[in-house]
Amino acid sequence: MKNSKWKENLSIAVSALLALLLFLILLLILDWNLFLCMALAAAVYIALVLILKPARKIGNLEIDSMANGELLSERLTEAWADYERMRKAALKITEPDLQVSCRELLGTARNIFRYLTDNPEKIPAARRYIDYYQETAANVLEHYVELKNTGLSTKETEKVLKNIRESVATLKAAFDMQFEKLMQNELFDMEADLNLLKQTLMSEGCPLPRESAGSAETAHTGQGTPAHSVQDKAEHTAQEKAAHTAHREATHI
Repeated sequence: MKNSKWKENLSIAVSALLALLLFLILLLILDWNLFLCMALAAAVYIALVLILKPARKIGNLEIDSMANGELLSERLTEAWADYERMRKAALKITEPDLQVSCRELLGTARNIFRYLTDNPEKIPAARRYIDYYQETAANVLEHYVELKNTGLSTKETEKVLKNIRESVATLKAAFDMQFEKLMQNELFDMEADLNLLKQTLMSEGCPLPRESAGSAETAHTGQGTPAHSVQDKAEHTAQEKAAHTAHREATHI
């Protein structure tokens, strides 16, 4: 997000510099009319800003090329803002145990943000994570810092601080759960691919490492799973994966 803003600011600065250079050349060297020089410089500035302005992207996809691209970009910007709130609050926490918990929480949040950036079509599915879990985490850490800064050490404040420390661990588990939900399709695909690979190797007579002993016994007794049965399983797995992919694509339409 910061990199995109930096590129946009750079394009504006370069456009302004080139427009100013043109203005000075026309006015001081060519001795053109002042107002004409100003008008031409302004026109060149606007044209350069439009030409040099970097394409706004989410990951490798241009926002304008995506359905609801602007909305997805806004949601991702909200997620980044809450992540920054969490990060800044965590930097002010001095308790070693809580620092470790905060680093773990931030690590998961950073991974989720990267995943959403690389897979913007998943941003709508992360609505509850962005609107509730991450925002709540940012509020919890900020409240903890504010309460610690007051210097109060009453029973009530200590109780609240203890509850907040426990909440960080709960939030870490919630973040992990949300991340797993977002990656559910990928996890299913990977499992299906591994099962298909395993069944294909078995159909070709290649023993799997954990079944080496069983394979040797099978070779000795002459018994084993028929090749056509394993092939049927492989075909069934491939069909199951294809059906899942078709269902997922239909859901996104």
